[in-house]
This record gives sequence, structure tokens and C-alpha cells, in this order.
Amino acid sequence: MPQKMNAIVVNDFQTGPSLQTIDIPVPQNDEVLLNVLAASVNNVVRSRANGSHYSASPDQLPLVPGLDGVGRDQQGNNYYFLASNEKYGSMAQQVPVSKKRLLPLPQKIDPAKIAASMNPALSSWMAIRQQLSAGVKDKNVLILGATGYAGRLAVEIARYLGARQIIAAGRNEEVLRSLPADGFIQLNDNLAPQLNQLNQVDVVLDYLWGLPAQNVLDGVLNSRSKPDALLEWVEIGSMAGSKIELSAAVLRSNNIRFLGSGIGSIATAVFAKELFSLAQLVAAGKFNVTPLQYQLEEFSQENWENTKQRIVYIPNQFN
Repeated sequence: MPQKMNAIVVNDFQTGPSLQTIDIPVPQNDEVLLNVLAASVNNVVRSRANGSHYSASPDQLPLVPGLDGVGRDQQGNNYYFLASNEKYGSMAQQVPVSKKRLLPLPQKIDPAKIAASMNPALSSWMAIRQQLSAGVKDKNVLILGATGYAGRLAVEIARYLGARQIIAAGRNEEVLRSLPADGFIQLNDNLAPQLNQLNQVDVVLDYLWGLPAQNVLDGVLNSRSKPDALLEWVEIGSMAGSKIELSAAVLRSNNIRFLGSGIGSIATAVFAKELFSLAQLVAAGKFNVTPLQYQLEEFSQENWENTKQRIVYIPNQFN
């Protein structure tokens, strides 16, 4: 008779996830079974669980959501892992993971902090290290959506990777002013007077898209003193909308390069190499988010949908 475990399960995209008792999965091929120490809920996890993400499919149902986490094998070794099985994600007591998706971690770690930080940190790290033509060293960087968790870490990571000047843009003025940035733009109805500081921007890391990105793009292009200088705009998230209006004249009259950074846009081997480097820095406490922790058994729709704090589930308690 199969052994059982607790897991968050999605049976239908319309009804959403619920806490259930299911069979412990049997590892296949090169997979190992990990005890999950911590797994973070982020916007991609939520959107895949409700079917709205571009990578979600009804063919995957039922599924255990969760993209990544911190786990421990039967020998007591700790790992940061990326879920490799379409049916079994990290929101469970145990998860089967391909050995190729395991990154060793030290024994003395804070699993919740690592689980909370890796995914949001990864977005800007990969965009800067792999999508931009020459990184951000000695460049002026605008982070659009800097008050979210990923945006806050993007400020730290851009600084760590050598940005000359960082301008943080977001709606929440209190959070905005608390960031270690050189300039600030509050995304409100009084946007125009703030845009004069964008005339020397070289790189935009965009977590918003939609109307805010469209308005800021117009402001950046209109304020640039050198339209022939390269401007690289990296689209990372779409929290404010999935579309913008873009005039053909913009592309002809400016040296602008639009890029995307997300699932599928970076080669697997390159992704794994960068992931290992980032995991070591996060484990060392370089870039950290302070999460709100729940035991897996405390799952509720309320804490699952809490976007004001980074939620981490603790499926297993170990010393």
C-alpha cells in the first residue's frame, strides 16, 4: 500500500488549490525524493495554479504547484531545487526532483529565507547576466516595479553587479523611499515632472509592462539627449498588463532593444550555471527576503492569496 503525504493540490483551475493527502510519488529515471524544508509562493506559482500563466495546461491536472524550494535528501544533505516533474511541485512534504536540478547548500542555512529569495532574485540576475548585451556595470538602470519583492532584490542585485546609478520606480512611496537607490519615480498621476531624470538611462528592468511601462517608455524616449545611444528594455513581468501600444516610429528613431527574460528564454545549461552562482550568494545572505512562514497544514485560501508578504510553507520540521 502506497505511503501518504500532505500536499497542496490543484484538481481544477477554476476551484483553485486545496490541502489534501495523496500518495508519495515514486522517483523516476534520475529523480531523487527530497523532504521539502521550505517552498515559496510567488506570482508565477499562483498563476500556474489558476491556469492563467502561459506555461499552464489542463493536461497537467491534477498537480502539486510549486516551482522550487529547499529540500533534504535521505542522507541529510541540503539542496536548493527546481521542480522537474510536471505533476509534482514543491508544495508537498516530499517531491521527486531530477539530480540535474539540485544545487548543494550548506548544512547551516535558513531554508525559508533561501526559498523566499531565490525566485525573485533569479529574475533580475538572469536578465542582467544573460539577456543584456554587456550587463549593467557602469550603466544607469531603471527598475520599473521596484516596490515588489523581485523589484526590491533587483535594486540590490543591480548594485552588486556594478550599476553606476539606479532609479527605482513604483507606486508605494514608503517602500520606494526605503530602497537603496539613487533616484525615485512614483508611478502616479503626476508622472511627467519626474521623468527628467531618465535622460541617461541605459537599461530598464520591467516587472510591470502595461500602461505604466508605456507611459515611462514615452518619458524615457522623449527625455533622452542621445537617441542613438543603446537603450535595452528587458520585459520580466506583466503585473500591470499584458500589452502596450508601441509606435513604429519609436523603433526607427531610437536605438532601442526590447528583450524578454523568463521561462524558456535561456538555455538550460546556462540557466543551471547562473543558478548555482546565485544560490551560493543567497545562502551567504547577500540578497534576502524576510518571509511569512506557515506550516503546510495551515494552508488556507487567505494565506495563499496574500501578495503583500512573501509566503513560505514549511512542509517538514527538521533540526
